[in-house]
Amino acid sequence: MNLKRITGAGAALFAAVGLGVAVAPQASALDGDCHTYSACLYYNSSSHGYGAYFEQQGNIPNYGTLYRFNPGAYGSGGAGVYVKNHAAYVDNWNPYSSFTVYEFSAGGGSGRVDWVAAYDEKNLTVTHDNNAAGKFTG
Repeated sequence: MNLKRITGAGAALFAAVGLGVAVAPQASALDGDCHTYSACLYYNSSSHGYGAYFEQQGNIPNYGTLYRFNPGAYGSGGAGVYVKNHAAYVDNWNPYSSFTVYEFSAGGGSGRVDWVAAYDEKNLTVTHDNNAAGKFTG
């Protein structure tokens, strides 16, 4: 094989790889990953591959009918469903605050709770599919 053919083949391969990188899609702001200072509630538990997610950055005294799950990096099962009474798993990415999921909304949360420590995650047990509010505490 001559040097010109090897160089040409290498250049073609380099161009194809470079083109692939140039046209690769950018990650969106809602890429399905939880971000620092947020808590993400997932439609499914960790044993079911998470499914759709909802990213929460502040306290929400009543999920009501304002908040819905989005398709995420871990699946889209549950996308479009209201968060209220449908969350099964929480991933807390806040390094300074724990996150509490409340059974009732009553102006910021009341009733039984699931508590998730800072930078922790867990399947909801007490409030699984029975959650109405979420609040950062501590």
